[in-house]
Amino acid sequence: MTEQQHYDVITVYPDAELRSYARCTVAEITMIGSAERVGNSAFGPLVRYISSKQLAMTAPVLQTKSGEHDQWTVSFVLPGGKQLTDYPIPDNADITLRELAPHLAVAARWSGRWSYSSVEERTEHLLEVIQQHGLVQVGAPAWARYDPPWKPWFARRNEVLIPVTAPAHD
Repeated sequence: MTEQQHYDVITVYPDAELRSYARCTVAEITMIGSAERVGNSAFGPLVRYISSKQLAMTAPVLQTKSGEHDQWTVSFVLPGGKQLTDYPIPDNADITLRELAPHLAVAARWSGRWSYSSVEERTEHLLEVIQQHGLVQVGAPAWARYDPPWKPWFARRNEVLIPVTAPAHD
């Protein structure tokens, strides 16, 4: 079984969850193009990095819009239990390693094809959840894909994650 990024569910909303994510390290690459094309193009260099360094494949693969003009960052969550400096330095200068601090995020999950229109639809729903429950968005939405491309489309797990903070209580 593939190791998955660790989180705890804090609150369940209709078609969404508030989650607490543990610290993790990602290997990431930034590219320009359509959401679907960049996801496919970034996969190869990231797989070559983890394969050459004998790191296990984990889930999810995260994709976040990281600038204007169709610039996207695609990230592999690296196997847990290590510090950033414990991971091998990538041979490809386009790949960077970055530690993600523990954080909260709202998440919406669905099964099906990898299409960015599905991501946009779920993002709109999550933005409504954030507003309804007094949360504050603190980062860009991420598209999380959990399954390999050879898994049947109807069984694929997809999510949208939006980093948030909870409102301060008096």
